[in-house]
Amino acid sequence: MTCNTDLLRDYAFDELPAADRPALQRHISECSGCAAELDQLRLTTAALRVLPDQEPPRRIAFISDKVFAPSRLWNFAPWLGFASAGVMAVTLIFTVAHRPVEVQTVYVKPQPVPIDDIVKKAVAQTRAEDAQLFNARFEASEAKHDKEHKFLIEALTVMQQGHNTDLLLSSTNTTQNGAGQ
Repeated sequence: MTCNTDLLRDYAFDELPAADRPALQRHISECSGCAAELDQLRLTTAALRVLPDQEPPRRIAFISDKVFAPSRLWNFAPWLGFASAGVMAVTLIFTVAHRPVEVQTVYVKPQPVPIDDIVKKAVAQTRAEDAQLFNARFEASEAKHDKEHKFLIEALTVMQQGHNTDLLLSSTNTTQNGAGQ
């Protein structure tokens, strides 16, 4: 005998004919897979018998109930589609027929500003600023040069006077040394 889950189920629920029972019992004693399956079926049956019987709630609807019957509104669905298409067509025709008058926009081309004049003015302004900056730096440099020149002349004058004084002293020393001999 081969494994048959339908026969096992019938055997577990005592629905198997008495003539087939001995052959299935021999198979269960030889096949460990079918024996395990039968134990699982018996365990599940015992667990279900422990649970109390309950009536299904009344708010549950079944497919056979009238709740799921199509409404009469769906009978008019094709006509509603044609009606909405008609309304859209009338609206389109009305919109096209009563279009507002087109407004013509006139573009006035602005007078071109002579770019050469703008460039010449900018160049002249930049040159004037550069000339002012150059003159200011040149005057500052000249003032610094004059100041350094005056300082060097004064230093040279002081050195010359010191040198002249040394010469005078050395000449008076030589004359006195020569006269005193």
